[in-house]
Amino acid sequence: MKADSISSVALPLQNGSSLSGAIHTDDTVKAASLTLDASSSWTVTADSHLSSLSDADGIAGTTITNIIGNGRTVYYDSAANPDLGGKTYSLASGGTLTPTA
Repeated sequence: MKADSISSVALPLQNGSSLSGAIHTDDTVKAASLTLDASSSWTVTADSHLSSLSDADGIAGTTITNIIGNGRTVYYDSAANPDLGGKTYSLASGGTLTPTA
């Protein structure tokens, strides 16, 4: 998914839905948010950037079970996601969710 520097993307995945792809690969969009419920998943196909992530049912310790990373990195804005605590999380099938610098 792509948007320009004045646009925002809000993507809710619910009720067993899935996404295969990348979100905001060039880190130039104004905001990109993703919300996942326990029955939904995202298969990451390229390094991605999120402003916010809501995935309360998919996080177990420092692992995220419903984001399939495929060795990719998903960056998140730690200031906009205080519940993630600025930590790096492992994604299913390799890869990480990591705060931006």
